[in-house]
Amino acid sequence: QACRRGPAVGLSMAAFFAMTEPVRTALVPEDYDSVKRASRFISGTSVPKPPNMDGVGLIALFKHPLNVLVICCPLGIVAHFQKWGPMWVFFLNFFALVPLAKLLGDATEELAAGLKNDMLAGLLNASFGNAVEMVIMVQTLRAGLIDVVKATLLGSVLSNLLLVLGMSFFFGGIVGNKTKKIRTSVMGKGVEAIEETSAFVNEKVQTFSSMSALVNTSMLLLSCLSFSLVTVFHSETFVEGEATMDDVLLPVSRICSVIIIIAYCAYIFFQLVTHPGAMSEAEEEVVEGEPEEAEEPVLSVQIAVAVMCAVTVVVAYSSDLLIQALEGVVEKGHMSEHFIGIILLPIVGNACEHASAVRFAIMDKPGLSIGIAVGSSTQISLFVVPFSVLVGWAIDQPMDLNFGSLNTTVMSISVIVVLSVVVDGCANWLQGYLLVSGYLIIAVLYWYLPNKMQTEV
Repeated sequence: QACRRGPAVGLSMAAFFAMTEPVRTALVPEDYDSVKRASRFISGTSVPKPPNMDGVGLIALFKHPLNVLVICCPLGIVAHFQKWGPMWVFFLNFFALVPLAKLLGDATEELAAGLKNDMLAGLLNASFGNAVEMVIMVQTLRAGLIDVVKATLLGSVLSNLLLVLGMSFFFGGIVGNKTKKIRTSVMGKGVEAIEETSAFVNEKVQTFSSMSALVNTSMLLLSCLSFSLVTVFHSETFVEGEATMDDVLLPVSRICSVIIIIAYCAYIFFQLVTHPGAMSEAEEEVVEGEPEEAEEPVLSVQIAVAVMCAVTVVVAYSSDLLIQALEGVVEKGHMSEHFIGIILLPIVGNACEHASAVRFAIMDKPGLSIGIAVGSSTQISLFVVPFSVLVGWAIDQPMDLNFGSLNTTVMSISVIVVLSVVVDGCANWLQGYLLVSGYLIIAVLYWYLPNKMQTEV
């Protein structure tokens, strides 16, 4: 009404907009653009995260101290052709894959950020968030080492759920940031500045929104359901030392894999379309912390694609050499296939994520740590595992969802334990210590597990 009266009440349009400025500011926050373009997400989730690099260009991509291990890549190739032995070939390529996994993950993130589209960025992250695990899985399947494939995928889930989450809760519960005022001089004038330091704290309890963690653990329970039922189905048809329905187990596994992948697509649709705000439990932390860094990509789209293609080729070749040396390591290194697959190989793709999760927990951002640990596990169990069954179908390898009674029991109980930890939205160092203890118990079990154990019994 004031606008319609105009000069009669002496209120101009400029004065009207000045009066309504606080209302419009409340409805459209200043950081709206940064929220809209926060295109870096934690693997397997819609939780935004800060960039992994400081600076711009390829130099920033290779500036991380972990990239020193790239020298192991040519040395691993030389060890293969010069016949240095399977131990040298295995461990040189093993350490080479750690920085290569980081480079591939960073390039994927920067390509997603350069697309300037949250939907495409989320889909790209959901599809290629665990690219190294997928490459190693394909190479291992081609070699016919199906038990190693199952062990590696199971180990990736367990290391994220128990080791990564446990270390994050442990260090996040005993280390805190303390601020203190210091006096310094700038251009000859004394000024006060705030300095942040990390120190041990007592009675620290971290809180987080539990909705994203509960949704992810529910999806993990779905995957445990499928693995357990297929395993029980196989054991029920195992009569007098012969599996009477082996010709049925593969079709059952393949049909269940298609159903699980469709469930994963529904999960992605839930995250990106229908409930993006509810699932981005750490959105406020990231946007309010460093919104400007999240807007601009470190690499251009063309360079990011080129780096992804080049690193993928190198990862495929290096992982092929590692798989070829695996049998020799089992024979000469006195390590079982189960221990190598469940404990060692998951370190390749998860080392950088482990460090990031612990760092975010120390920075009092437990939501990001949980997103890294539980989100990556969800992606592996709901996408990479059924995808491996379909890849085995395509290359004529009998990959199925029968993970064995021991493996399915370990995974199911681990998911239930993690669910009991995150359900209340609080975390402390004791919970983290207990999760790490559980992981160490599992490592001891698989260290002593014989190589020729029948996984179907």
